Amino acid sequence: MAFKIIRYDIVDSTFQVARNIQDAEEYTTIVAKRQLKGRGRFGREWFSPSGGLWFTTILYPRTPVNTYSLLSLLSSLSVSKALGKITKLKPRIRWPNDVYVNGRKIAGILIESDVNGEIIEKSLVGIGVNVNFKLEHLPIELRGKATTILEECGKPIDEDTLLLEILLTLREYYEKYKRGLYNEIVAEIKREGDFVGSNVVLYTRSGKIRTLIRDLDLYGNLIIDLEGRMITLTPKDVEKLEVVKMRESESF
Repeated sequence: MAFKIIRYDIVDSTFQVARNIQDAEEYTTIVAKRQLKGRGRFGREWFSPSGGLWFTTILYPRTPVNTYSLLSLLSSLSVSKALGKITKLKPRIRWPNDVYVNGRKIAGILIESDVNGEIIEKSLVGIGVNVNFKLEHLPIELRGKATTILEECGKPIDEDTLLLEILLTLREYYEKYKRGLYNEIVAEIKREGDFVGSNVVLYTRSGKIRTLIRDLDLYGNLIIDLEGRMITLTPKDVEKLEVVKMRESESF
């Protein structure tokens, strides 16, 4: 099945364009060379200069709403796998929706869904990948936290080749997800991630939590060790996750 791809030079956000399309075919994808008002989770601004890969894909999962976290993670997994195949870099997934290379963010995913009762009827999967631009095109405060394929590889890559590889990989994992193969997907996410078994700081609405991530549950939610109690957290509970590198003499 071919993907229907709609291209723009400049938009406020591909998310907004996708939201306004009525009766779109599944996997319809909106791509823009630049976004003026790109955004991430919790309304954070996502800088989208020329040379990046900025797109939103329309899906109709009709899956249980409690699998939302898994849908976000399999999208991150798809980006990570595609990046690794095209660039030979070694990306790592960061729960719940980011991809890192050498400790710096190279891609992020934002998903918004229409829910009917307990079923996810429609999902907009927004993906941003820092591809062929230098860090000087980002705000100063982000340059130490982000990276791009150009910075990591020392040369540009073809953005359309990467887009197609991401869409093909996304379709592969998404179809497994719709068939209920959650265990298989979660196992691969844990292999590709850098967070299970790590000491982290979780930023929540009620404050910071310093904890150890024990595992993911069947639906991609975090299982953390909080003073000896196993607690499950969903993406709605956590605004940001930071992996903490501990010295041997330190402990939580």
